[in-house]
Amino acid sequence: MKTFNDLSLSAKMLDTLAERNFNTPTEIQVQAIPLLKQNKDLIGLSQTGTGKTFAFLIPLIEKIEPDNNNLQALILCPTRELCLQITKEAKMLAQNFKHIRVVAVYGGADINGQIFALKRKANIIVGTPGRVLDHIRRHTIKLLNINTVVLDEADEMLNMGFRKDIETILAKTPESRQTVCFSATMNDEIMGLIKTHMKEPEQIKIGKTNTALSNIEQTYFVVPKDKKKKALHSLLCEIPEGKTLIFCNTKKMVGGVQSYLEKMGYQVSVLHGDMPQSLRTKIMREYKDNISNLLITTDVSARGIDVNNIAYVINYDLPANLEYYIHRIGRTGRAGKKGCAYTILNSEEQAEKLKEICKKTQSTITLKRLQLNNIDELKVAKNLQKTSKNKTQLQKSRFNNKTKSFKNKNVKYNRSTKVSNQNKKMKYKK
Repeated sequence: MKTFNDLSLSAKMLDTLAERNFNTPTEIQVQAIPLLKQNKDLIGLSQTGTGKTFAFLIPLIEKIEPDNNNLQALILCPTRELCLQITKEAKMLAQNFKHIRVVAVYGGADINGQIFALKRKANIIVGTPGRVLDHIRRHTIKLLNINTVVLDEADEMLNMGFRKDIETILAKTPESRQTVCFSATMNDEIMGLIKTHMKEPEQIKIGKTNTALSNIEQTYFVVPKDKKKKALHSLLCEIPEGKTLIFCNTKKMVGGVQSYLEKMGYQVSVLHGDMPQSLRTKIMREYKDNISNLLITTDVSARGIDVNNIAYVINYDLPANLEYYIHRIGRTGRAGKKGCAYTILNSEEQAEKLKEICKKTQSTITLKRLQLNNIDELKVAKNLQKTSKNKTQLQKSRFNNKTKSFKNKNVKYNRSTKVSNQNKKMKYKK
């Protein structure tokens, strides 16, 4: 078994990895890092959770020239969540490389703050295509000295309609650049992008192309359309307690499911693309901290959620296509752990469509039945107790923070009062 010491990495990088207890590289890191260190263009086909982010970040960081203050590397990704996750990992890996500055640029955030950060000479930018293009037009990002471009989760960027933006950005970078493309799936649109913008790329595949992770147990249910919410409640009653992600196709449906589950006594959080970034960050923090174990979301969260131990993914709505299905269920069963994915359907036609998806992914999906009558109403009472407990936990956390702040103020007050009293005594003695 290879270690990071076998990959010809610098002493600084090896020290960083050792400090964080990263000792054994994943399969994609073993294959990709040597090729990227040779400055070759690369297509990496791999599923979520295989370690691809480190696979491109490690050689990219080592490639940054210390005496060059220009922007040298650009990483494009589909969502702000993934942008922030990659930025966090890049800063961690670059902690012993004092010359490296990483800046994230993405929509939904104050552009003036990003402009200020960019003026401090970033040499690595992680961004979403639309916001990067906005900065290019404002001349706050200049690509003349770029030597590496990474397209992370290229299939999702194309699904979201970013192809024109990506091609505009690539056209403004030097032809001599190294281009790296990572994707979970391969289709004709990606092949067109590769043929146009990459030079004799090497290709590596981890696992089967277009397949879901093998350690995810997949199940589906067929219920009448007007019974879907009841079916969801029944499913949540049946599965053991654990961190759960529920996907809906629209923001309106997210709201409907949220209202129903809250009436049933569940403590839930919601996440969708129209929320301000500050609120999204707060919700994700509370989800990670187990204040709520149920998160209802649209596909904006199918990428880049950096949350460990998601036990269950529930497709309340059938995803629009194969890629969305793969990336939704890929939120569970990560890092070698087992996961469960459930899909609630309302017609035999949808069942046939789902079976076709599983045929393409060469995976097995099992039909099961849910109890829609006589659902244990005691579960509602238990959930109400959990909701109350979680709210109390959140209130305690906020109270403790306020108490700490009050205590700090009180200490200052006591000290000043003490000094004042001492001065008064001295005057009295005189």
